[in-house]
Amino acid sequence: MEMTGWLSGQVFFQTVDQDEAQQINAFLGARGIVAQTLTQSEHMTLDPADPASGVTSDRFSVAVQLAGFPQVISPVLDELIQRAHGRGWQLDDGAGPTV
Repeated sequence: MEMTGWLSGQVFFQTVDQDEAQQINAFLGARGIVAQTLTQSEHMTLDPADPASGVTSDRFSVAVQLAGFPQVISPVLDELIQRAHGRGWQLDDGAGPTV
């Protein structure tokens, strides 16, 4: 049996931790996977009379565009899913699927 075709899509990793966003980018860069980080910053003012009493929060979305044959994309996508769900983004031995 053969599987032919071409898969194309985007994966987004979202976090509120700037260090984790940097780890994700370092991990992807070490494997030659191109990504773009989108940052959303919100500032909420608690007291209109005192603007300094506000709270600021940042959110990071790391966008990854994947395209290729299923046999190539599957191992990459599998590793990204595992790392996003608890395996972590540490750069272990440098081995792993690359695009």
